Amino acid sequence: MPRIFIILAAATAVIFGAMFYQYRAQQQELGQLQAYQAVLLEKTEQIFQQAKDPSRPIKVDTADPRLQGDYQVMADFVLSQMIQSAEARNQYIRELKALDWDRFLDIERLAADKKQNYQATQQMLEHVHAVTDAYDMKTAELERNSLKRAESLPIKSRYRQQLAQSLRDSQRSDEAHALFELEKQSLSKADAIFAVLKNNRWEKRGKLFMFYEDEPLKQFNALYQEILALNKQMKRVAVQNRQEIAEKL
Repeated sequence: MPRIFIILAAATAVIFGAMFYQYRAQQQELGQLQAYQAVLLEKTEQIFQQAKDPSRPIKVDTADPRLQGDYQVMADFVLSQMIQSAEARNQYIRELKALDWDRFLDIERLAADKKQNYQATQQMLEHVHAVTDAYDMKTAELERNSLKRAESLPIKSRYRQQLAQSLRDSQRSDEAHALFELEKQSLSKADAIFAVLKNNRWEKRGKLFMFYEDEPLKQFNALYQEILALNKQMKRVAVQNRQEIAEKL
């Protein structure tokens, strides 16, 4: 099973900041606008760096003495949403790690579990499905609550409308959910490969799964290759997102 990579899908601080350049004509706001963008960039980097370690909570102060009024309200909103999204993701990672999900296809583990009628593997899959479903529901809830909060922020109407629209665009983006969708596909393949192992005779020879019949061997190999391909896709998505965030910072 793939190692879960950290992604800050909600890292859209630059978009939220840049959209206000249309108001540069209002020179009295230019200083606050520049401070707002600087604060978002600095604190986004802090969140990104801290989120790399799922074992520790993210501690970033969303308040900043450089900001006042609407800009502080907006910065608090944007950064709070990023922290909540990153924390939800890290909790999901921690729960999968606690289930030894990265050892799902470990041949030593499976060979030992086969003697116990695959009880541990069956439980692992059930728990991983529960964790995945819970994370899916959590992220959907966060998105709904974020939009509601954005639409009711106590800031100027034009800021509120732009902020809410940017949030809608971000939530509709396929990129924001790409990694999790690939993980769900990988889980589906894990279900299928477990069915092949459970319903056919095989034995461990070194580090290889040796089946007694050709058809289950073909099924196993095909599914295994599909899992490897998904792993590569997940790595590309994770790296791409990290690079995009780094470029913005």
